[in-house]
Amino acid sequence: MKEYVIEVKDVDKEIKNTKKYLKYCDTNNYNIKYKTDDDTLKKVEKAINIKDIKKRYEFIYDTVCDYIDKKYLDCNYCEFKDDVCKYYRGKNELEHKNGCCYNEKRGGLCEYLKNGKCSIKSISCKLYSCPILRENKINFRIKDIPLIKYFFNIKQKYYIKYSFFKNKDYVIDKLLEKK
Repeated sequence: MKEYVIEVKDVDKEIKNTKKYLKYCDTNNYNIKYKTDDDTLKKVEKAINIKDIKKRYEFIYDTVCDYIDKKYLDCNYCEFKDDVCKYYRGKNELEHKNGCCYNEKRGGLCEYLKNGKCSIKSISCKLYSCPILRENKINFRIKDIPLIKYFFNIKQKYYIKYSFFKNKDYVIDKLLEKK
């Protein structure tokens, strides 16, 4: 397979050119190679070079989920104490534990929360920010994540954002349907 090498001078510019490079590489059966150490651009490069669409979507899904999980763990945004997050400690609701995984309208605790951890990778749940996080400008928006912004169309982005409590396989199937 031929390689399309790009000398990176401006990372932001190259990220904005992702759709153009993606189309070019897919149409002409090229792989792309960015000459850079930028982590985001390296992930974009890897996604472009995965020619099997399902595998590409799985890579993007896993990479974005891992990125958001790491940010939440490293920054301790929710400030859990005794399984109660910062948002619900400020409320007078008794027995409210597990933050966003608990929802009275859905009948209580999410079925996928096992031993205090999510047993599925739900990209929609990970993208969600509660009111207190949004107040503090902590919000993972699709338009700020290049792997979602440039690789998916509007209908696909809808499924990524609103498929709460759905597992990876379900979301990937929907993304493939809406391609």
